[in-house]
Amino acid sequence: MKGRWRSKVWWPRIDKDVEQLVKACKCCTLVGLPNPTAPMRRRELPAAPWIDVTMDLMEPLPSNEYLLVVVDYYSRYKEVNNYKNITSLQIIKMVKEMFSRLGYPISITADNGKQFMSEEFRSFCKECNIKLFSTVLYWPQMIGEVERQNRDILKRLRINQIERKDLKEMFMGVSFNV
Repeated sequence: MKGRWRSKVWWPRIDKDVEQLVKACKCCTLVGLPNPTAPMRRRELPAAPWIDVTMDLMEPLPSNEYLLVVVDYYSRYKEVNNYKNITSLQIIKMVKEMFSRLGYPISITADNGKQFMSEEFRSFCKECNIKLFSTVLYWPQMIGEVERQNRDILKRLRINQIERKDLKEMFMGVSFNV
């Protein structure tokens, strides 16, 4: 709109006047573009491995199995576990086994899945002195690292289906537990 006005007329402070006119116009605000979102800030890199981890449950595979993906923010190391039915107690069991090998993190960031928000999982984190952070609803960018790894896993799954390979073969070089 500023460009259109400038091509026809000009006066001092034309840009500010046009902005005020548009902000005051109810119709313009209804049909206009929403305010741009604030640019995402990068997560600060932890000081060492396995201090800050993120986890996410991937939707069920065609075999009705779920994948639990856990990613370390420092090293980008990931562990993938699959289960037929996924409950808070099953996640706790898997996480205990993983943490016994790799050490307990200081914080876990997870989405608002019922398994991560359950009282059992919260009390497990409290017992182990782990801060549990949950994401903002419907904003998967908050756990962007694990979501990025999920995209890679989905690509591998599609290739796996085409080549008819075993899941373990697909995750060569990644810690994968059946």
